[in-house]
Amino acid sequence: MSRVTQMRIALPSVVLLLVADPAVAQATDCTPSEDPAVIKQAEQKLVLLQRMVGSDGPAKRVDEGGNAEAQQVLEQARSDATQASLVLEEGCGAEAVALATSGLSLASKAFALGKNRGRGSDAVYREVHGRTTSYLQSLEAQPPEVRGIGDADITGLHRQIERAEALAVSGDYNAASNLLKPVVDRLERRLVAIYDQKTVYYEKSFDGPEDEYAYLAQQYQGYQMVFDRFAGSREPPHGEKQMYDKLLASAADLASAAEGHAQTSDWDTALAQIQEAVSHCERAMRLIGIGY
Repeated sequence: MSRVTQMRIALPSVVLLLVADPAVAQATDCTPSEDPAVIKQAEQKLVLLQRMVGSDGPAKRVDEGGNAEAQQVLEQARSDATQASLVLEEGCGAEAVALATSGLSLASKAFALGKNRGRGSDAVYREVHGRTTSYLQSLEAQPPEVRGIGDADITGLHRQIERAEALAVSGDYNAASNLLKPVVDRLERRLVAIYDQKTVYYEKSFDGPEDEYAYLAQQYQGYQMVFDRFAGSREPPHGEKQMYDKLLASAADLASAAEGHAQTSDWDTALAQIQEAVSHCERAMRLIGIGY
């Protein structure tokens, strides 16, 4: 039964990567997409991934090389391609996009390992790419009236990410990172601005405890981004410093424990702990004068 909960505007910042076991279960458990644009995006990413992990080009060099780590990572990318194809056949565009994106990242890593060079630039690219896609997903999850970025601009940001992914797959990690840096900066500034406002409420519907947990976990991660952004620029009152540090440490412990319970599908415990973690973050935010 669908649950409707009144929630503050949150900052879901984690791109949820779907791990299937077995792959067929992934295909039957996914949620069909109603947006043709999502299906099209999934198809484009999957075609690119399948081409990159085939038997030619960089993939062939990895297969024939002696780098066991690179070969293992490439097999993981191929597994993501297989699972993405399965869920796309079920019409589940969002899941296919997540799997194809994961596969592209793994393929890029495998090719870099196979060359045994450029790992530093590869790591920088993966970090920037991860933040960019997470922040964009977070912004798209917000109500349209508070995003501050129009649909046409969001489409342009998606295209910029796709161009960067193509550069990374070809091994040009520096160019790919440079293409993403202004994007991630813009998204970060916009998401922080959403928080530095008065509280706004809206109705959020959940299909079940797993959906609600994912939402709250993303909210917690979003709060961490805000704390990182303001670290050093906003301090709590001198007498509240100990309380501030205690709240953040407790929130981190609760979030970690909640994740463990979520992995075992103990949703009641996971929800209680992640809700308390979010509450502790909100109390800490008030101590440094940030509205939410």
